Amino acid sequence: IAEGAEPAVPPVDGIDDPAVISAWKVLRESPSLTKNIAIIGGGAVGLETALFVASKGTISPEILHFLFAYDAETPERLRELMFSGTHTVTVFEMLDRIGKDVGKSTKWIVFDNIKRFGIKIITGAKVLSIAGGKVIFEKDGVKKEMQFGNVILASGSRAVKKLSSEVSTLGIPFTTVGDCITPGRINDAIHGGFLAALKI
Repeated sequence: IAEGAEPAVPPVDGIDDPAVISAWKVLRESPSLTKNIAIIGGGAVGLETALFVASKGTISPEILHFLFAYDAETPERLRELMFSGTHTVTVFEMLDRIGKDVGKSTKWIVFDNIKRFGIKIITGAKVLSIAGGKVIFEKDGVKKEMQFGNVILASGSRAVKKLSSEVSTLGIPFTTVGDCITPGRINDAIHGGFLAALKI
């Protein structure tokens, strides 16, 4: 059984606010978003979502190639256009650092791109509530608030165990693999599938 995972819902008042959307929906459906975006969660999913949103509206590789080939802009201006999207992004992370679950081999690329895209990071921020796109949070014991057009929830995942629970009551032997055990990385899921196949 490989039921996967679903977005974890953080204990924050106002997550049903119309301005709030899940990171999974943003990455899967690429919905229309406002200019000023908040992302709750600075883990791998939050940072991937932040980079995805920040890259919206940047010039494509094809256009970049054309402009460069014909000296239509200076190299400095082209570099600026590469990292100037249509959205400003702010990431709120409760821990004192971001990217705790980002792989070591890719972490430097992620962090470098966060700087290049001008993504604002607020660590040590406990989000208390969301209302009308306004994020109310506590940092260093002080309550603060910031206004956004959309708030994206990227606070991790939780295992889905509905089918495995139902099958276990029937007494049918089964094995679970992937995120329905514990949400993790793709390598863990592949290895789990390999081990499960050996048992068949």
